[in-house]
Amino acid sequence: MLRTPADSQQTEWSDPAAHHARLGELPSEPAAIADALEEFVIHHAVARQIGFPVPAYAEDDRSLRRSALLLDTLLQRDARPLSIHRDLPDYLYVTCRDFALLAITALRAQGIPARLRAGFASYFAKGHWEDHYICEYRRDGQWAVLDAQLGRRARDGMRVPFDVANVPSSGWRSAPSVWRTVRTGEIDATTCGLTYADIKGEWWIASSVIRDAATLAGIECLPWDNWGPTIGFRETRSLTPEQAQDIDALAQALDPAPPDRHAAQAVLAQFPWAAPPQDAFGAV
Repeated sequence: MLRTPADSQQTEWSDPAAHHARLGELPSEPAAIADALEEFVIHHAVARQIGFPVPAYAEDDRSLRRSALLLDTLLQRDARPLSIHRDLPDYLYVTCRDFALLAITALRAQGIPARLRAGFASYFAKGHWEDHYICEYRRDGQWAVLDAQLGRRARDGMRVPFDVANVPSSGWRSAPSVWRTVRTGEIDATTCGLTYADIKGEWWIASSVIRDAATLAGIECLPWDNWGPTIGFRETRSLTPEQAQDIDALAQALDPAPPDRHAAQAVLAQFPWAAPPQDAFGAV
């Protein structure tokens, strides 16, 4: 009997639950999924940039951990098919992680291996590597990067020069890759973080490496989740030389990335200090 690839199986976070059938309303091609998501999902910071404040009732959208809850919320606001454009008041107001998670849910529903990755993109702010979650999926036997936040309007507005369903390494790099290039001096740590929140530096990249270890293992955390050493990183905005060496070892084990979820879980087991506690995340 052939085994189903681990990364084509839904996790407790990506499982659409009662909305599985409705995923058939979305297109099947990865880039087209990004176009479809743009019709009912918006980044909360982008909404503010275009002069549309996040409605009070939508402030908690970006804290919804599960695709099922994201879809619940969306369909309560507008129950029409997912192929139909919504008005902005009926959108979901989320983060890049949620765009990626919904794309992962849609791809896994088709049997396509897909996984969440934490990393940094060079195309949002010139001269900066912006903290950015993407969907990685199997394409022609290899992992390819889909930026599900770059629908047609976003691509046109930003004049994106690449295929958003196959983002090159010059555009997006995983957190372990960025950490390793920072340590060799190829990338300046002060150019990596969240420019709009004035968050940057090695401590943030180190936290992202730990979050990427979790996402690769199928623990699809939120961008601000903290556990273990990341709690100290957040409090001091620094890490000790010994902690940096620990991140060196973890990043080396994750770059290049493990081939699948099971291999990533085995890597995380080798670094128990980086694994989130079983009760780290609630139901929302």
